[in-house]
Amino acid sequence: MTDSVVDPGTTFDIDSPWVVDSTPNSRFPLYTRANVSEVAPNVTAPLFATTVAGWHGESRWRTALINFGVFEESEFRAGDADIMPVFFGYHYLNVSVQRVLGVRSPGVDAHAMDVAFFGENPDVPRYEPRPGDDDPKYEARVKASIDRVLATRARPDLDNDRVAAAEIRRARPDLKRLTDQELVAYFRDITNGPFAHHHEKVYELVHESSIPVAALHAILAAIPDAPPLVSLVSGLGDIDSAEPTRALWELSRAIRRSPALTALFDESTDGLPARLAESTDPEIADLARRFEEFLYDYGSRGINEWDVCTTTWETHPDVPLAMLERMRLQPDDQSPTGHRQRLAEERERATASVRAALAADPAALAAFDGILQATLVYMVARERNKTNAVRVLQEARVAIRELGLRMVDRGWFTAWDDINMLRNDELDALTTDPSAFADVVRARHSWSTALQQLEPPYVVHGSVPPPSTWARKRGDESAVQPTSPGTVLSGLPACPGVATGPARVISDPGDARELQIGEVLIAPMTDPGWTPLFASAAAIVVDVGSQLSHAAIVSRELGIPCVVGLANATKRIRDGASVTVDGNTGQVTIH
Repeated sequence: MTDSVVDPGTTFDIDSPWVVDSTPNSRFPLYTRANVSEVAPNVTAPLFATTVAGWHGESRWRTALINFGVFEESEFRAGDADIMPVFFGYHYLNVSVQRVLGVRSPGVDAHAMDVAFFGENPDVPRYEPRPGDDDPKYEARVKASIDRVLATRARPDLDNDRVAAAEIRRARPDLKRLTDQELVAYFRDITNGPFAHHHEKVYELVHESSIPVAALHAILAAIPDAPPLVSLVSGLGDIDSAEPTRALWELSRAIRRSPALTALFDESTDGLPARLAESTDPEIADLARRFEEFLYDYGSRGINEWDVCTTTWETHPDVPLAMLERMRLQPDDQSPTGHRQRLAEERERATASVRAALAADPAALAAFDGILQATLVYMVARERNKTNAVRVLQEARVAIRELGLRMVDRGWFTAWDDINMLRNDELDALTTDPSAFADVVRARHSWSTALQQLEPPYVVHGSVPPPSTWARKRGDESAVQPTSPGTVLSGLPACPGVATGPARVISDPGDARELQIGEVLIAPMTDPGWTPLFASAAAIVVDVGSQLSHAAIVSRELGIPCVVGLANATKRIRDGASVTVDGNTGQVTIH
């Protein structure tokens, strides 16, 4: 089937592989959109796929699995994505790889991995053991990795990485003075160098951080009336991705104390950056200076933080200013530091209760102490490494944004992020002959739009059916329906505490002004670009996530009751409905 695009004479075959497609692997033939569809719902952009995802992400994920001892390099194909490929524009996860991971890990099996992905879904093909799936050498290797992780008491490498990331930011060249070719070179120097270093650690920490948490779960399950796990890992005080919220809170207090600043924000947040910069009032000038420092330190934060063409606070300061406008309305007793101290005290009490329950068994008590310490180390490590990675990636993002803006100025692009429609290896040609890519960009936009209107198969086994056979995505009239009053929804408890308030469904943190003080934030997913909103919410409910996800870790740092992994919460909970969120049990009650 051939669809016409905007430009005469330019066509595409929707059944042809997308610009950055992979091919299925016959050794690991089962794939799914489960889990990945929530965090990558759209057709993947070529620049993102050839810079962060695609082979770049695949190779680093493989390295993490190999270093963990659960696979060997020879089991994967060279140069093509096996673990998280793209089929006709959509990301998939390889279930076969995850099943083998389960088979080779002590205390796990293929069925456990299936349940994690699909639940008890009878339509999923059953696991069929294949030669090489099970080998005692892998179990021994994985056990050695588990022992190493549980013995971890510090990650000083991440502290060193933080210093290095700050230095890269300090050394940013004057992008306006760089030629187009120099911008591309700088972009690649960052993504292939320091960012690749942090990116590899992302996958390493995904596997390693789950180990002490699972071990802690096992200990608590054997103790009658044990406190919830979340109470043992809250209020740590060293979570990097919570720091922007604390910094904004201090700015919000300056606004509350100043009549001049209060009047400025009461007037409107529209055009606020310019009004801050132009004012001669000493208090306003001081806030403008402090806000510039905030943008320097935290400007890499934003939405879709792994993307190379996205909205960040540095390039769109109106977003954190809108969050600041909401935060200034909070009374002083809602300080994030005060909430964290409360949770830290609860953590100490919960820890003491578990230690008392294990006091009669010195070996069990020592194991608990060690596992808890390792858990806390990895809670901090995950957020620190992501913060480091995103800060470095920002240097690549501002360079590619500058190149995109130049293409708009010269009339080749209609928007700067049109550059996301090009592959990394096409950037050099773009700088020498941009006219050759104007039609290419428009055609790929149309192609992407056509694929975006189709529903990709939930499960792929062996071969991918062509898009011309896919159903069209359902409209809102057949989407998930809101629940009725009295319904109790269940997700995963992420931060202890109970709160009741009106639900506010927000799909973009740029809509901060829609969130009123005391409302319950209902979000599809959250990354650090969302976190300042947490301080204005009575509680948080998120469609996706786990107890190790960003929303969970940061809510525990800020002391905001939180439930994650509540599927379709943004569709099942009506905007404005009165809800009670119980972060201890994971239940959300609709009133």
